Formats: sequence, structure tokens, C-alpha cells
Amino acid sequence: AARALAAGDRSARAGVSAPGELGELVTAFDGMAEELNRAELGRRRLAADVAHELRTPLAGLQAGLEELRDGFAEPDPARLAALHDQTLRLGRIVGDLAELSAAESAALSLRPADVDAGAMAREAVTAHRAQLDAAGLTVHTDIAGGVVVRADTDRLHQALGNLLSNAARYCRPGDSVTVRVRAQRDEAVIEVADTGPGIPADERAHVFERLWRGTSGRRVGGSGIGLAVVRELVTAHGGTVTASSPDGGGATFTIRLPLRR
Repeated sequence: AARALAAGDRSARAGVSAPGELGELVTAFDGMAEELNRAELGRRRLAADVAHELRTPLAGLQAGLEELRDGFAEPDPARLAALHDQTLRLGRIVGDLAELSAAESAALSLRPADVDAGAMAREAVTAHRAQLDAAGLTVHTDIAGGVVVRADTDRLHQALGNLLSNAARYCRPGDSVTVRVRAQRDEAVIEVADTGPGIPADERAHVFERLWRGTSGRRVGGSGIGLAVVRELVTAHGGTVTASSPDGGGATFTIRLPLRR
């Protein structure tokens, strides 16, 4: 089974029962083989998803350029602007994929220190204030003092920033966003809550999946990567991130990290 697995047969399993340490070794081998199989399937899905994400803007860009080349369209400002938008979309997708790759390896490159979660949250809000204002959103904060975590402040800032950018992208002008930080038992809790349209019930379980976009994501042109990056970064810190959304609208994203004592 080991030789078959090494040769590329991801279905290879020891598949035998044995007592004692030999049985433990067989179980460990089969578990490792299963993990390798899942990783391979994930890699293939990711490659297919990336190809799909890039295909649409590339096709539009190619068609538009061919029309200009063959003289079927004039290079007027509106057409050139549309082609430029396609290149910007391609750039965003490539940039988001690079960000996801970096986030997935974050556990290997974290520079942990004692971080005041409240101060970090205020900095993230300040950094994204222009984007939130441009989206027509009202921003509130409810931040407790003395909430300290062991974290890489840049990575944690990035995770919270992605949640704020997500709110700016999906909320409507006039909606509000509230950032909360508090200690709850042995955890630091960081929340980003908005009064936007919310997440449909059948989509809530998928929001942190790589390259997954719900109906709202398809409408606003999201890449389906930002929230996956949040999950990878938070997980690298030994924390969790969840999303909740009542049927009436609004969404709350909650990061929980071990509290530094």
C-alpha cells in the first residue's frame, strides 16, 4: 500500500486489522492516505475554480480587443473603460489568490506578540474609513479595553480589514457597521456586525469556502476569496470565525481568539 501511494495511487489503503502497535500504524497510515486524497481533490477543485474565475474576464477582454483590432468597433472612451475594468478584475483575482496563498501558509510565518485587540480594531477601522464612507455606511465601535491576545498584529489587522471590506462591498448606502471587541471568559471576541441585506440561509454554511460566491457575490463581482483568507488567518492563530445572519437581514462575523492572561 505504501508503494502504491508513493506511486500516485491516492486510493491505496492498508485495509488490514492488526493488534497493538501494528494496528495503530495501519490506522495512522490509512488516515494519512485519506488526508492526502482530500488534499489532492482540493487542489484539483481549486485549479478548476481558478480557471473558471479567470475565464470570464479574459474572454471579455479578448473579444473586445479583437473587435478593435478587426475594425468592428471604435476605440471610444466607453469601450476602452470597459476593457480597462476587465483588466482590473483580473488583477483583483490574481491579487486575492496571492493573498489566499499567503494566508494558508501564515501559520509558518506568524510573528506573535501581545496585541491589544481593541487598539488593533480601532486602527483597522481607521484604515478602512474611506472605503466605508464611500459605500455610504455609518460606522460604530463598541470596544472594551484590556483585551489582549497573542497574535501577529499585521495578520490580525488583515483579517479584520477583510471583514470591513466585505461589509463595504455588500451593504447598501445608509446601512451601518458596528465593530465590537470584548473579553468573554477565556476568549477575546471581535465582531463585525452590519445591517445589510444579510446572507441567505442556504448560503451561510459556505461563506468561508475558497472561491465560493453567493448570489450577492455574483452581483457585486466579488472573488469569493476574502472570507476564506479571514478563516485561514484566524485558524493560524488558534481561533475560530463564524457568520450568523437572521432571516430579516443583517450579518455578524465573529472572531474568537484565546485571551492572553
